[in-house]
Amino acid sequence: MNEVIDYIINFLLPNNETLANRIGYTADVSQFANYDIVIIPSSFFNDNIYGSLESEPQLPLATIEDVPILFGSSEIKQDNGTTIVYADIIASTYFLISRYEEYIHPTDNRDIHGRYIGTKSIPYRANFIHRPIVDEYTDLLLKWLKEKGHQIIPLPQDYQKIYLTHDIDCISYYRSIRGLLGGLKRNFSSIRKCKQIFQSLLKLENDPAYTFPYILEQDRRTGNATSLFFIKSAVTKHPLDRPAYKLNGNDFQKIYSLLKKANCQFGLHTSYYAGDHTSIISEEKQRLENAIKTSIQYNRWHFLRTLSADDFTKLIEADLSDDFTMGYADIVGFRLGTSRPVQCINPATRKVTPLKLHPLVVMDCTLSNPNYMNLNKDKALCKTLELLHQIKRHHGEAVLLWHNTIFSEVEDIEHYHTELYNSIIEELSK
Repeated sequence: MNEVIDYIINFLLPNNETLANRIGYTADVSQFANYDIVIIPSSFFNDNIYGSLESEPQLPLATIEDVPILFGSSEIKQDNGTTIVYADIIASTYFLISRYEEYIHPTDNRDIHGRYIGTKSIPYRANFIHRPIVDEYTDLLLKWLKEKGHQIIPLPQDYQKIYLTHDIDCISYYRSIRGLLGGLKRNFSSIRKCKQIFQSLLKLENDPAYTFPYILEQDRRTGNATSLFFIKSAVTKHPLDRPAYKLNGNDFQKIYSLLKKANCQFGLHTSYYAGDHTSIISEEKQRLENAIKTSIQYNRWHFLRTLSADDFTKLIEADLSDDFTMGYADIVGFRLGTSRPVQCINPATRKVTPLKLHPLVVMDCTLSNPNYMNLNKDKALCKTLELLHQIKRHHGEAVLLWHNTIFSEVEDIEHYHTELYNSIIEELSK
């Protein structure tokens, strides 16, 4: 446990890790004089309640300087020059960045895909899903250290990194016989659409799903963003992993060449099926690497379908170093309570792992889907800009997810997402 606590204290002191030894996490009065700031542990880590529903924070939450705390109280006092803080920001941070809530609710608060429902989460119910409160704990800790006379290195109020990510669930609508017939059946009354469907059959670039040149054009406007594409490599025929595309086929290879030439990055889009059968992850990764002749380190689960802490263990075993799944499907915001990347902590073992988790803050369909937030374009833009402001303020990572298909006329009704993405890119380019 000491390793985890040390990691959290250092995580809460970005650019100021040398001051970690001035922070104590103890209730032992005899140790108080050894530190400038002492955080009093709550009962959260006690073996008799850890892992049980009893360990959950109770709503409504207390606050310290207007920042919600999950454990402890808002009391602060001085003891012979040492600041004693009763807000257990260590346990609060652990609860959020380890996804502990999901660990103790393995079956309830889940949707039909087994995903944890964001609107059932503590961050949403306590009304801070839109705030990276772990980063606000950093602000508090640095302020208290500064009050003790320490020189603090402030974080730049700018994005640490911008990841414009795109899941390639489908490379074409009408380039197969099945897609062609389905398209004609759905659009038989429209001569224009039927013509487009036949044109798509003749040439990949005519297919509505082929929006990659537009994506690259937009992404380049930021000047400093990483365009990251997640590629399906399913080895099964699960219905929700369809449509499957041939990694060695001409269409995919043409798309891959275009993206590679534009210096894009690539990751594995772990299959829906793998959510229940994690043993096939390594096989999916190998299959993708063989097809594109490139080593893969990044991962995102199809449908954002992470179901348990063991999922991440399997990613590590497959030699994947970074995961970009950590956003809720039904609500935008900070699933990990932070805008900064964190090392994955396995709540079952209470160990820090080598896997880095990148917080996904906004997904396209989360904003617009009637089953999720169901926002119009103006409200979607306002919500996204609000989150980007928080990320920039805390020097976090802006990780956004827009699918290639969302820009097609098939899915982008009245150019909602095309215009929305353009506005977001404009903001990121400032």
